[in-house]
Amino acid sequence: MKIVKLSPEQFDNFSSNHPLHTYYQSSSYGNLMSLDGFTPYYYGFISDQNTLVGASLILVQKLFLGYNYAYAPRGFLIDYDNKELVADITNRMKKFLSKNNIAFLKIDPPVVSNKRDKNGNILQSPYTNDIIPFLQKIGYTYFGDNKFFGTLKPRWNAILKVTGSSETLFKNFDPSVKNKIRKAQSRGVEILQGNHTDIETFYNFVAKKHYRKLDYYKKFADSFGDNFEIYFAYLNTEAYLNNIKQIYEKELEKNEELNEKIRNASLTNTSSEKLTNSKIQSDKTLAGYKKELELAPVLYTKYPGGIIIGATAIIVEKHGIELVIEGQNSVYKKLLCPMFLTKWEIIKKYAQLGAVYFDLNGITGYFSNNNKYRGLNEMKLGFGADVTEYIGEFDLVINHTIYNLHKKTKLGKKAIKKSHDEAK
Repeated sequence: MKIVKLSPEQFDNFSSNHPLHTYYQSSSYGNLMSLDGFTPYYYGFISDQNTLVGASLILVQKLFLGYNYAYAPRGFLIDYDNKELVADITNRMKKFLSKNNIAFLKIDPPVVSNKRDKNGNILQSPYTNDIIPFLQKIGYTYFGDNKFFGTLKPRWNAILKVTGSSETLFKNFDPSVKNKIRKAQSRGVEILQGNHTDIETFYNFVAKKHYRKLDYYKKFADSFGDNFEIYFAYLNTEAYLNNIKQIYEKELEKNEELNEKIRNASLTNTSSEKLTNSKIQSDKTLAGYKKELELAPVLYTKYPGGIIIGATAIIVEKHGIELVIEGQNSVYKKLLCPMFLTKWEIIKKYAQLGAVYFDLNGITGYFSNNNKYRGLNEMKLGFGADVTEYIGEFDLVINHTIYNLHKKTKLGKKAIKKSHDEAK
């Protein structure tokens, strides 16, 4: 086994065809992270038979005292079931990086530990958990079974299979998700695809979600080219005004019919709890519509040409799509549910184009009702996504003195995490 440098083109050719490929293991991502002060290197692992059996993008950043930190985003592209190969590459990388003053190397492979349902129950699957103790045995320090967002990349992801017809996919959504999609459609929300000249508009919706600046997203778009797509949730204010009038009038008619039924029932002494509850619910619904009826003309007057109320960025991969980040105007979050419709339109588009999956990005591994991220989980899993639990994050410590000093300084975990993590 030997380690060789690859050109970005050689690396991308290998990476794009590897089962563990993600956009984090690409020269585009390496180019992007150079904006954060990282130097990207592309290494290949050549077997004794002169075959390329693995590769990795390694991002290197300065620490202190002449030492550096290295990160293989989403881990080496190798067969982790081949323990002999994993151990051999680990030992050779440790010696190789030591010669280049690397204090430690971080990896977080997208190796599945468990698949779970939306309640956190483990599903029957072929995945095994023996890789975690094995990596520890051969020298890696394990971050642990974290259930929130303490690692550079999410340990828990919501991944939706998008094969099949749009009708079948929609049928599998939770009722609450279906209702929110329909609500957005009925209010005049439309989903428009933007282009790279719209980055500033996009950034206005995500600026407060992350420390990243506008230049980062401009670089993101430049680095990934056509594979970086942005979508906007646009409110057609004229359609909203017209539609909410019709919605209100229809509910008002229903409410009056319920009033009439209640009056007739009282005369014949046949009142029912079901009828009463229907009237109470209709009253509440009508009150909500009335508020919208007051808001709609105000919005139309202020924004006669419509208004953008949300934005989403995705990466288009060979077999699927990855959600990068999304943001919305909080005023319209519950009222118009723009991000639910955005996801649905993206799902429909790429299901028709033959995509296999839609990675909705990070969730938590905590499924209790008192989870402060409960809404995040329910929103993503409500689309019928599986909970994918990865094995997690590991450090291969090469210089323990520098590593321990680093963890004690202000330039420790938080500083490294700030350089990498994307919005949830």
